[in-house]
Amino acid sequence: MRCTLPLSALALALAISVHAAEPFQASDIRIDGLKRVSSGSVFDALTIQPGDRVTDADISMATRALFETGFFDQVEVRADGDVLVIEVTERPAVSRIDIEGNQAIKTDDLLDSLRRAGIVEGDVLKRATLDQLEQAIQRQYTSRGRYDATVSSEIIEQDRNRVGLKISIYEGSVATISRIAIVGNEAFDDDTLLDEMSLTEPGVFTWFSGSDNYETEKLSADVEAIRSYYLNRGYVNVEVSEPQVELSENLEDVFITITVNEGQEFRVGAVNVGGDQPIDLSAAVEEMTLQSGEIFSRRLVNEAVNTMSKKLGDAGYARAQVRAVPEINDETQTVDVTLVVTPGPLVYVRRVEFRGNTDTSDVVLRREIPQLEASVSSAAAIEKGRINLQRLGFFSLVRASTRPVPDQPDQVDVVYEVKEQASGSLSASVGFSQGEGVLLGAAVSQKNFLGSGNALSFSLQSSSSTKEARFSFTDPYYTIDGVSRGVDLYFAQTDFDDTGTADYSTDETGLGLTFGYPVSNESRISTSFAVQNTNLDAKASGSRASYIDTFFTSEGLSNSATTADFVEYKVGAAYSFDTLNKAFLPTDGTRHRLSFDLSIPGSDLEYYTASYLGETYIPVLEQEDVSLKFKTRLGYGDGVGDSQGLPFLKNFFAGGIRTVRGYTYNSLGPTDDNGEQIGGNVLITGTAALQFPMPGVKETDQARLSLFGDAGQVYADNAELGDLRYSAGLALAWMTPIGPLSFTYASALNSKSTDETEGFQFSIGSTF
Repeated sequence: MRCTLPLSALALALAISVHAAEPFQASDIRIDGLKRVSSGSVFDALTIQPGDRVTDADISMATRALFETGFFDQVEVRADGDVLVIEVTERPAVSRIDIEGNQAIKTDDLLDSLRRAGIVEGDVLKRATLDQLEQAIQRQYTSRGRYDATVSSEIIEQDRNRVGLKISIYEGSVATISRIAIVGNEAFDDDTLLDEMSLTEPGVFTWFSGSDNYETEKLSADVEAIRSYYLNRGYVNVEVSEPQVELSENLEDVFITITVNEGQEFRVGAVNVGGDQPIDLSAAVEEMTLQSGEIFSRRLVNEAVNTMSKKLGDAGYARAQVRAVPEINDETQTVDVTLVVTPGPLVYVRRVEFRGNTDTSDVVLRREIPQLEASVSSAAAIEKGRINLQRLGFFSLVRASTRPVPDQPDQVDVVYEVKEQASGSLSASVGFSQGEGVLLGAAVSQKNFLGSGNALSFSLQSSSSTKEARFSFTDPYYTIDGVSRGVDLYFAQTDFDDTGTADYSTDETGLGLTFGYPVSNESRISTSFAVQNTNLDAKASGSRASYIDTFFTSEGLSNSATTADFVEYKVGAAYSFDTLNKAFLPTDGTRHRLSFDLSIPGSDLEYYTASYLGETYIPVLEQEDVSLKFKTRLGYGDGVGDSQGLPFLKNFFAGGIRTVRGYTYNSLGPTDDNGEQIGGNVLITGTAALQFPMPGVKETDQARLSLFGDAGQVYADNAELGDLRYSAGLALAWMTPIGPLSFTYASALNSKSTDETEGFQFSIGSTF
């Protein structure tokens, strides 16, 4: 009979050398041959300790244990007097790891797999681990539908007992889903359930989306999505079996079968609140959408738990636990739900801390936090503080967390972690706007001047039609109560002839002072006073438009005059309400601003204007960052006292990339005798848009596409809604290092023969 020795046993036998000896007491243990492996690792594996009586059996056991660590190619054990000597030859260390052939799985992800398996550059190479790793990488590709992928490794010998590791991957092709069959569903048809899945059968757009490429993880998530769909529609006993996946012989086609056992539809029975109730929770129960008689939904149960937890958290019970206990009654097909409350102690805030604000003073952050120290903790106040900090525009990231105070179960510290971003700039810019031509600009601005939270800016701008210089300073907390103060000094020279709208130019110099008063965390009232000097330069009478002659006459000026100076003293009031989640490209919230300006007696021009701006953003698919946008702008102005209407210098204009896209810049509304636009005293514009991220751009806060529809018009006195102009198109908004960039392509939907239309419009560069 022939006896064979397994390869692993043979390798172990060749690697282990044991010198037989009489039993002896080891006074010490010496290890020779270590270079990279620590002596501690050896002693951790040894079963023999100094002072032990050592036998041949003990030596064999210890030697095997050292070999099984995977660190050594050779292990020799011998006795040197009463000293036990262990001489080892280390396995080579990995000096370099190269991975080639991978595209579907990133190299960093594969290196992470190597690290988790214990294969790292500089460490000893374990061949058994390497074999297991090859199999693990193979499984990763199989789970992604790449059944014909292969993984091989090559060990490259190097000097100084080192090796290089080369892992070669052939990824193969992705198996395509040929069919998804759902069996057993009666309440909902196949299409309804298939819509819940991310994996799909081949279709018109799957070549782009790749949704017909098989992946094990996605299929598991889809099975859970189908189960959740049923659980949210009353089918509490639904069973969705493990899907059957069949693969074609050529490893290219996948056939999936999902079996559903629906059960019966259940409704909500009684909804009760149990446990300890430290506050009145009846209001929370009324707010819940989980009500008796409604179709049972797991989602509504979770929302009820969250509603209850929030009420308790807002009242200071930060560690409250709310547990939903359902009781299913198969006979009545109802589910009674009891919300069991474990409130825990009333929690107080010991400290409010800020981390990461290296430039911004703590006081700037602290004044935005409604949660006070030494007061009862409020989840709503803590979250409101986070939103307030995010909206300052000083930080790219704001996180809020509560941390328990050691040995104080009724206290927490609130920690706001921020990541500062550049809030100031020193820039020169070149841009282009189709309404104003080439734009040249230089600006110094700091929204967070010296970390004080104050805003300071100085800018210069020049284009073919406009030259402007402006200085502004705003202290948002002029008083401790949040009253703001702003100062604005400006000079602007505008030639309306170059904009193609009218045949005159103006030079304006002004100084304004504004105070803002907080009404609530979201709303403010502001008052302003400004003095402005305007120099009007028009053509001589007879060669200029008749409305300018009429204006000169109404102001008591000679018809032969070509220039005039007007001094205005203006007071204003405004109300604003703002809950937008971000300053740039918001996706949620609303903003309203209603303003009124009046030139007071003593002014050369007497008039008033009223305007309204409203924006609303509604998330549609929050995870995909898709939202609806609605925007409205209204304006009206008229003369005061003996003035005959709103001075034409103050008219509203519409048309172009900022109002009604698809029509040329300021081209809508009344015209003069020569057919040039002169604006009007009534403005109406509106926008509805679907916003979504730009494909291929990871920073969704920086770039966004939108499908939009615009409407608008400018009128002289009477607004005829039938004269509104409409357009629709596609827009791109992108925040670049030089400032906001906008591209639009719009089609004018009801233009008249006298309208000036423009399909493609864009604006590049900062404007100040």
